[in-house]
Amino acid sequence: MPPRTMRAVRLFEYGQPEVLQFVEVPLPEIGPDEVLVRVRATSVTRWDLRYRQGLLTPPPGRAPLPLPFQLGRDAAGEVEAAGDGVKRFRPGDRVVAMTCPACARCEYCLRGLDNLCIDIALPGHQRFGGYAQYICRKESELLHAPGSMRFEKLACVLWSYSTVWHMAIERGGLQPGQDVLITAASGGMGTAAIQIARLGGAGRIFALTGSAGKVAPLLKLGATHVLNTREENIPARIMEITGGLGVDLVLENVGGEMLPLCMQCLRMDGTLVSAGQHGGRHCSVDIELLYRRHLNVLGTRGATRHEQALVLALAGQGSLDPVISHCLPLSEAAEAHRILERQEQFGKIVLLP
Repeated sequence: MPPRTMRAVRLFEYGQPEVLQFVEVPLPEIGPDEVLVRVRATSVTRWDLRYRQGLLTPPPGRAPLPLPFQLGRDAAGEVEAAGDGVKRFRPGDRVVAMTCPACARCEYCLRGLDNLCIDIALPGHQRFGGYAQYICRKESELLHAPGSMRFEKLACVLWSYSTVWHMAIERGGLQPGQDVLITAASGGMGTAAIQIARLGGAGRIFALTGSAGKVAPLLKLGATHVLNTREENIPARIMEITGGLGVDLVLENVGGEMLPLCMQCLRMDGTLVSAGQHGGRHCSVDIELLYRRHLNVLGTRGATRHEQALVLALAGQGSLDPVISHCLPLSEAAEAHRILERQEQFGKIVLLP
């Protein structure tokens, strides 16, 4: 029998990392089509930071972002109990919770765009996330976990890797031999992007960082060129290395003025896909550059259920391997946020409930 209470990190007000409270709360109750998961690992994202700071607004069609709240997009663990109507899972099964579940009924799901589903509460958005010892999920929102992977690694796959897969392959149309530029390359999304670019057969992979200490690890991970945003003129260096052409694809994870800077790095008919805003929600764009170079500037959001299952399978095969920077107990969630805010990590920060 599971216990009646659990430990969790809850957010009752917006503010600095100290507002994250490690508390004892009742165990979530499950319905007939739901599964109680004993969380063994979750991971920290910049979404968590911005939610905690009160800087986010819900995507179109979504419910307001609630308080009190429990953060955490990813969660990996074991089935503790299952409702009477659950068919695919039983106690003891290793599972990963989808970061982008979908209803399969709304207009966007029926179009095959279930990453844009408007009829489901997303974990870590409107529904309590993985910062807890136990979570409740519908059977349709879980995937069987590869037996070969540790929970720490499993908790880093779905959000970062499936989001980047959709960003690079579906939206960016990455083709073998193309040159790719990746911003915020040492973060969870950036390290995932380097691996996916390599897997997709990219030619040269340009990684951007603001830390000299992260140059060598980025090269070891697979970047062919690492440029320091604090010390170099990035567009000039890109043009120098590519013989004045520019790159085919930019995977832009920062936002703000990084986006127009990266537009200057694109070759004619190049594509930029934007997936971040922690560098700022607004920027100034040179419209002349946009049409003179025939550029494609796209947004991206989440991943489909198929893409989540695909990257999990690729990780289970060893084709993708999440980079973990820190593993901390759940009680130290505030410190995990501080590490991410100071940009001291290389890869993902994992919390162990």
